[in-house]
Amino acid sequence: MSEAAPDRIHVSLCSDPRYLPLVRALAQQGAELAGFGDEARDTLLLAVSEAVSNVIRHAYRDRHDQPVDIDLRARPGWVQVEVVDRGRFVDPSQIQSRPLDEIRPGGLGVHLMRATMDSVEYRKNDFGGTTLTLVKRAAPPTLA
Repeated sequence: MSEAAPDRIHVSLCSDPRYLPLVRALAQQGAELAGFGDEARDTLLLAVSEAVSNVIRHAYRDRHDQPVDIDLRARPGWVQVEVVDRGRFVDPSQIQSRPLDEIRPGGLGVHLMRATMDSVEYRKNDFGGTTLTLVKRAAPPTLA
């Protein structure tokens, strides 16, 4: 028996931070479709918010009128989110998080995504920008 096709949600929006609540709502919906518990849901919301915030800040250099496409696929126990920009390509080998012992805001988004997602992949897309693919799986149930 084959596995059912995942639910799919696609959203196109402008690179404006005012739309981050919509991005979080999309991630929340994906977590619900996947049947995630609170911890998996929260880490997915954090990672997707960080991904779009990084597009706004780095790919588009704080321009708020550029396109961002988000493609979410979900099935029980699994969510995949692709964030597509048309800005500067981000070479994953050049991404450096700040030292964890350095206390200041910012600079930990990529570290948080890599620490909380099961897969984080960057690739150059046909627009010359970056496609970031995040995958989160639900933790297997523990035996009591």
